[in-house]
Amino acid sequence: MIISARNRRFNMTIDAPPSKSVYHRELIVRFLCGDREHLEDKALDSNDIKATRACLRSLRDHGTDKSVTLPCGESGSTLRFMIPVASAFLLAKGEEKAERIVFTTEGRLFERPVKELSDAMRAHGITIEEDPENRCFIASGSMTPGRYEIDGGISSQYISGLLMALPLFDDISMVEVRGQIKSGRYIDLTMDALSKYGAPVRREGNVFFPSFGGYKKIEDSDFRVEGDWSNGAFLLCLSRFCDIKIRNLDPDSKQGDKAILEFMNAIEEKDNVSFDCSDIPDIVPYMAVTAAFSVDRAVFSGIGRLRIKESDRVSAIREQLGAVGVKTKETTDTLTVFGTTPGEAEYEVPVRLSSYNDHRMAMCAILIAVILGTEADIDDIDCLDKSFPEFKEIVRREMMP
Repeated sequence: MIISARNRRFNMTIDAPPSKSVYHRELIVRFLCGDREHLEDKALDSNDIKATRACLRSLRDHGTDKSVTLPCGESGSTLRFMIPVASAFLLAKGEEKAERIVFTTEGRLFERPVKELSDAMRAHGITIEEDPENRCFIASGSMTPGRYEIDGGISSQYISGLLMALPLFDDISMVEVRGQIKSGRYIDLTMDALSKYGAPVRREGNVFFPSFGGYKKIEDSDFRVEGDWSNGAFLLCLSRFCDIKIRNLDPDSKQGDKAILEFMNAIEEKDNVSFDCSDIPDIVPYMAVTAAFSVDRAVFSGIGRLRIKESDRVSAIREQLGAVGVKTKETTDTLTVFGTTPGEAEYEVPVRLSSYNDHRMAMCAILIAVILGTEADIDDIDCLDKSFPEFKEIVRREMMP
């Protein structure tokens, strides 16, 4: 698909979409509190939120089926939250409502890690089997409460999933995290959601003590989800190079990706910047592209997990920037970008950029086109539906040649 940013300043106001991170947690915790009113898809839902709603509908409608299928789509959050939540909901020891749960996947989701979560749950009665032929995971057994030990260095989603699942049991549990907790701010969002609905978590260092004895029923029929700082980060980077205004971002939010504000301030003040991105991997692609045309040199550390996202985002960033003549360098855990100016960039028109079937990289391709004020041939923008379907429509409306 060829898009054009020639002579386009946009001059519009864009609302950041609802935060996926908050939305997943709200939907799941409210469901466990008895809410069955918010399970149908809404017109502007991202594909990831649709996946979580679909899984919750499957839990609601399981009936007497011995095998229950939960369609997780391409959503890593949905899969990693639902493995413990659905297991506690359907496979709790002594109260088993099914014999197995099948978690189906799409795209690269089957390749993304769940081993650490699987190991932690095996010690408490749940076996997670991989089915490579059908690209799904199968949970079986009888889940018990107790002391869960898990490595914190791969994904905080494992921890969040357990914290949402364990309050369903009558007996006390704890989650003990080994090593450094990656993306720890997302655990704060989980704890906020649980506290909001009467299931607070006590934390002592790297040990978490969730509530127990079941969730309290809720009576309120509606809820509001704050704007998404992950997609807001993309919009803020875009606004540096064109005339857009952004609404629906809470400056007091606890979302980790609000750190984009620190980055934007840094590139205004310095020619060389360094950022530890261990807790904010999702916004590194936008930061890297923006830095490439804003500073002389930028070093992003803590980026190892970008290789196990919807695409290998380290390679994808380097290939996209390389397509317009920007030099980069990587190590196991760092990405260095050597800056240039739009006028010095070297590329053919239209510049060919892949999205790698990855919503974040599709946004980066669009960002590059806007920065250079040129035409770009992007192989796919439908992947924007994963997190920001409204922006796909903006591109189609505003950036057709």
